[in-house]
Amino acid sequence: MERIMKPDKTIDCIGLFCPMPIVKTKEEMEVMKSGEVLEVIADDPGFEKDLPSWCGMTGEQFLEMKKEGGILKGYVKKK
Repeated sequence: MERIMKPDKTIDCIGLFCPMPIVKTKEEMEVMKSGEVLEVIADDPGFEKDLPSWCGMTGEQFLEMKKEGGILKGYVKKK
């Protein structure tokens, strides 16, 4: 059974390409509270590797990446 993520906030990065989905993620994470979850929706294929990598560099917690056709949904928890 698939776990359902309940993000505190969702941002739509459809049509944006590297580095913009990460730039938008960073901007949003800066105003979120510790423990909140951000859902990022993107269609840039590079985002699948970029988000976990960015989390590794910043200390934010990468939760998961879901693929639905050409759409990626990434989940990050604010440290």
